[in-house]
Amino acid sequence: MKIAFVSDIHSNIEAFSVALDIIKSRLVDKIMSCGDIVGYGPDPEEAITLFEENGIVGVRGNHDAGTVGDSILYEFNEYAKLALLYTKRNISKRSENFLKSLPTLIEEDTFTIFHGTPNPKNPFKYILSEFDVLEAFSYLKTPIGFYGHTHVPCVCKLLSKNSLEVYPMQKEAKFILEKGFRYLINVGSVGQPRDGNPKGAFVIFDTDEYSVEFVRFDYDIEKVYNKIIERNLPSYLGERLFSGL
Repeated sequence: MKIAFVSDIHSNIEAFSVALDIIKSRLVDKIMSCGDIVGYGPDPEEAITLFEENGIVGVRGNHDAGTVGDSILYEFNEYAKLALLYTKRNISKRSENFLKSLPTLIEEDTFTIFHGTPNPKNPFKYILSEFDVLEAFSYLKTPIGFYGHTHVPCVCKLLSKNSLEVYPMQKEAKFILEKGFRYLINVGSVGQPRDGNPKGAFVIFDTDEYSVEFVRFDYDIEKVYNKIIERNLPSYLGERLFSGL
């Protein structure tokens, strides 16, 4: 079976549409999401609609949660807050209810999906350090965890209780997993990459080959930038797309 994992679409319908076209051409069996369908970008309603139309199963990200509740707005920077307020004004009640329905964690037999960490009490914490990685592994009940949130694709391999290897994945690459080891896999961002590579990113997990393939793709950044300006969102949210930072 092949499963595509997307994350951090962030209302970028141009990038999301290209990603879906590539995914469909690869004949995957299922598409799953690690959160943040909305936030930052100009097309939240369209992104949610496309997400639902493609039968994607996913978890709630912090921007999804921020859109449907005011209680965590204080945790966002000013750019993110402005984008969230824009998102709140530009989604339907149906889409709002859909975001509310998303869980913060999905656990399958061999893998778990979450946005920030698998800690149910702190699902939107960032995994940024070796300590964060080891802490996340302590909550993970399956051999593999797929996540997003930092927008930086990588593979973290647990060697022992306090020892791990981290493999950054800035370019297209296939990573062969090994039975008996545990992994945390950041699938990168479809709509707002932050690893210095402006190309969108997602992952295809081949359960038979036991591998993860990191896919990068071009999309019309200029079009997204123009929409951001036209809709009076902060210009920085469009400018950063060109550099992938």
